[in-house]
Amino acid sequence: MKNFLLILPVVFFQSVVAQTLSFEHDTGGNQKIRKYCATCSPYSKVVKQELITAEKFVPSVDQIKLYPNPTTDKVNLVWSPELGDRIEKIDYVTYNFTQIRPLPFNKREGKVVLDLSDQPIGMYVIIFYLNNGEKLTYKVLKH
Repeated sequence: MKNFLLILPVVFFQSVVAQTLSFEHDTGGNQKIRKYCATCSPYSKVVKQELITAEKFVPSVDQIKLYPNPTTDKVNLVWSPELGDRIEKIDYVTYNFTQIRPLPFNKREGKVVLDLSDQPIGMYVIIFYLNNGEKLTYKVLKH
């Protein structure tokens, strides 16, 4: 019993000391900074999580955002007004390219909802055809 009581404070002290590393990450989850803080309490760290809302989910000029991905039924496709002026048509196809279906949209709205609820589980490719001949392709997983 005496050996146990002598070992317990050492193990507890080592676990507290090991908790004084702090990490900072970028928005992609990549570690940017790892630092040791000898005076910091290991129990005072608070993780900040920010909920992504539709207002904050604004794409850059030549980028289209798809969310949620993977999905069970509907996928939101959002693009910038600059890119919306250049989109000619949108198609979505099954991953093996056996069925090509057009997706009706309004260029000025800057978004469209793709309903996959009646489609089978699998991978879908969404193709944006631009007026300069360029194609933007995105993959969506339905499960």
